[in-house]
Amino acid sequence: MSEDFSRQDVLAAVDRTVEDVLSAAGIREPPVDTIAIARAHLGIDVCLDRGQQQRGRAQRSVGRKQIFLKPEPSEERHQWTVAHEIGEYLKPSLLQRLGIEPEQAKAMAGESLANLLAYHLLIPAAWFRADAADAGYDLLVLKARYRTASHEVLAWRLLDLPEPCIISIVDNEHLYRRRSNAWQVRRQLEPAERECQHRVHQHGRPTTIQRHGWTVQGWPVHQSGWKREILRSRKDDECW
Repeated sequence: MSEDFSRQDVLAAVDRTVEDVLSAAGIREPPVDTIAIARAHLGIDVCLDRGQQQRGRAQRSVGRKQIFLKPEPSEERHQWTVAHEIGEYLKPSLLQRLGIEPEQAKAMAGESLANLLAYHLLIPAAWFRADAADAGYDLLVLKARYRTASHEVLAWRLLDLPEPCIISIVDNEHLYRRRSNAWQVRRQLEPAERECQHRVHQHGRPTTIQRHGWTVQGWPVHQSGWKREILRSRKDDECW
């Protein structure tokens, strides 16, 4: 991002842009169907292209933007692809809202702006904070409500909330990614996190454990031949 704008400035502009889109589309609660928004409210055609090699490709045809989707194993991937392309479509209005001239736009992380718009479109801030608290930050409860977003997208959005936590994703017993919104984290799980992850991996059920000053929630995202576990961890001695 440009040094002239804090992350909070950018996120506030992203949220206002998303709220405008949702209001215009008449969407007042989740789930958010980005494909329907693209087609019915933004004038963007969304087509399945079985010859498409990349995840998604956008182009214009007779002045109308089109998104060609690669066949994917899950609807969430299609939703993310379209959400990202909507983010690209909305970037000019977002930059205008931030007061950035077109020639200054290259100084911004353009792809990051599209990603931010996609995350916040699928899981709008206006609803998510209250929903997450009401659900006890339970990823599977939230997934049932925000069903067009993947488990991973939902997990990363938990880091945008004010409650301090660490999100870890483990794929087939390998730590894939780990981030925090409060503390510096090591590139390895704490003992309590590892215990929770092993239980979820073995039994395929959500698990919460409290050990060694940590509370760890763990959820399975298991498929045939592939197991992912997502953890949300917090230090018990932290003030909330």
